[in-house]
Amino acid sequence: MKKNKKKIGKLLVRGFVYLAMFGVFAGFVVFLNQSAQMETEETMDWEPQAVQGIPEGWELAADNQALALYFEPSSMQFIVEDKSSGAKWRSNPQNAAEDAIAFGQNKMRVQSLLEVSYVDDQSNFYTANSYADSVQADTYTYEYRDNGIYINMQFAKQGFEIPCFFGIQEDRFVARVFSDQIRQHGSLQVASIVFLPYFGAGSLEEEGYMLVPDGSGALIYYNNQKQSYQGYSQKVYGRNLALNLPNNLLVTQDATMPVFGIQKGSDALLAVITEGEYQAEIKAEVARKLTSNNAVYSNILYIQSESNTLLSGSNNEESVIMLSPQHNRFPYYEVSYFFLQKGSGYNEMASRYRQYLIEEKGMRQETSVEQETANLTFLGGVEVDKTFLGVPYRAVKALTTFEELRSTALDLQQKCNAAFQVSMRYLEKGGSMSKIPTSVTYEGALGGKKEYTEMAEALREAGISFYPVYDTITIRRSGNGYRDYQGVRNVSRSAARQYEYLLTSGNQDTSRPPFYLVSPQYEEKIMTSLLASARKKGVDSLGLAGIADSLYADYRTDSISDNETGAYWEKALEMAASSTEKLLLEGAYAYAFPYADVITEVPVFSSWFDVEDEAVPFYEMVVGGSAALYSTPVNESGNTREMLLKTVEYGVSPAFLLMTAQRDALQDTDYQQYYSLCWEDWEQEIEDILEELEALDGVLGQRITSHKKLGDGIYATSFANGDIVYVNYGQEDVTVEGVTVPARGFVRKGDR
Repeated sequence: MKKNKKKIGKLLVRGFVYLAMFGVFAGFVVFLNQSAQMETEETMDWEPQAVQGIPEGWELAADNQALALYFEPSSMQFIVEDKSSGAKWRSNPQNAAEDAIAFGQNKMRVQSLLEVSYVDDQSNFYTANSYADSVQADTYTYEYRDNGIYINMQFAKQGFEIPCFFGIQEDRFVARVFSDQIRQHGSLQVASIVFLPYFGAGSLEEEGYMLVPDGSGALIYYNNQKQSYQGYSQKVYGRNLALNLPNNLLVTQDATMPVFGIQKGSDALLAVITEGEYQAEIKAEVARKLTSNNAVYSNILYIQSESNTLLSGSNNEESVIMLSPQHNRFPYYEVSYFFLQKGSGYNEMASRYRQYLIEEKGMRQETSVEQETANLTFLGGVEVDKTFLGVPYRAVKALTTFEELRSTALDLQQKCNAAFQVSMRYLEKGGSMSKIPTSVTYEGALGGKKEYTEMAEALREAGISFYPVYDTITIRRSGNGYRDYQGVRNVSRSAARQYEYLLTSGNQDTSRPPFYLVSPQYEEKIMTSLLASARKKGVDSLGLAGIADSLYADYRTDSISDNETGAYWEKALEMAASSTEKLLLEGAYAYAFPYADVITEVPVFSSWFDVEDEAVPFYEMVVGGSAALYSTPVNESGNTREMLLKTVEYGVSPAFLLMTAQRDALQDTDYQQYYSLCWEDWEQEIEDILEELEALDGVLGQRITSHKKLGDGIYATSFANGDIVYVNYGQEDVTVEGVTVPARGFVRKGDR
């Protein structure tokens, strides 16, 4: 009996010890989670100002002929009323505190105007939101001024002050974060700010959709039962290319424009990031994922991260996350919300954004450049390994000589009645073109200056537009005064090497030489030199690659932010546009729209992320009519017919990537992935396509006035000249709106 009692006693003691150990461990975990915050509180010499005398109810904070802004100080929430439509847009969902789906942090987040991600000196990330850490803590101040509300949100536990402005200006509601006035009183740093995450959010009961700028544009329907999928998130203008990306399994379109939209019931709005868009992300989530709401919003990036491997290949190999400097050296981040008429949708959103670009960014209203039936881009040359007397060297192998391009283009023109344009570029390793171009050059392996001049003159006399294309940001080989050390630096301040990615694994293809991106600080000098050479040599039509659809920071000691790079790019593009009669841009994000006469590589699809429901031609509706638009290469698509129909539906002319060399010309080079470029293989099909597209003469190049889906695989696109083009992707003929559209075909309806 005594032995049993002793056993029980030992077990009880042991149990208490285990409980005590567990308690210590749990306390230690809590300590770790709070350590950064506690350290900040101990080192801060700052006391936030408590809110005094908050009145009850809503107050009229600002008013004009179009809009009224109401503020409820006790909850720090507001309502914008559109007087013309009567629509009331709330900063946060009504009765957000009773959201049955949101729990914990999400319950606080849905009642907030912003959510702050911050980082400690050990690169640990944490989040705070304005409702839990400022409203409930009574640590914010506000005042009505400048037809709006200035709010200084003070996060006492974290040591932050984040000043914002919410106001009305003419027909828009403007929301700002004063980035360069953010105060950080402790050791913690603001990494990003989710801004107005639930402004205009749609509920479980409402019908509508969210517009996101993925590729050509995409719609995410409310309550689409896709809450188990990853939410939408894309950095505006693509990822920061200076950041190391060891693996890339996803091949997606980029977010081409700093916009998003909401269509809810009969009401709609368009949001445009009007300042600071180069450091922004656009995000969207459907109801039941985090809350009871369908929401689309933006996120401001002040600190960015990259993954690096230390001691690679050793037993001590370790992957670490490294953080960039904090880039908040710009006055403010701004989102402008435009409220549309009753019954509006993505067509009206595109029209309003187009108006904004014309009136405030200088995009031309109508282009003076005719949109031809097709664009034919010929590859000039590629560098290959050769030997001379046993000594290896690199030489340029011609893929299309100047004489071959001339004769091919003129021969095609004689065979076809349709007009087309021609451009010429090189694969990334092509003699002098693999260096940073500081002058217009004539590659000797392709015929030299004499044959180039004869080709250009012959095409001009035949009325065929010709554009030599130059990449002014990519360093493939040292020369012309630029080499790899003038390329951008990554977060660790080493050279930001660029690699292609293997399709099989998604890993960097280190078997091929890396290339580099020139630091933005040199772009003005490069462009000045290239344009001076073009003027001297009589080149009045020029193509630019890279600068219009690539964005990156530079993390050298005196770092250059994404926003600063954007300013460098815009200045260089303005120089090019003013110095040339016709400027072609290979790919173009919205910052390049005002400068382009011709845009190739135009996206005609979205990325089709799981959460998305429809792709729409938002991009084309915005810029079409202001620039001539050409697709990505049809002959590189998996389904040529579908790609051609998509160009017709979107009002874009098809493009082809070609070479006159035989199909095995790229064998044993770094570019064997180009498997369908041989002119002989495509000549007849291109002739047939040009003949088929004669039916669209007078339509191509017109601005799209509306686009709609009439049924499964049936679409109608209306153009500014009054014509309507119907496209049928199905396998059977379909009659819609009194028009019979053939299977896998299109019909034009209008006066001809």
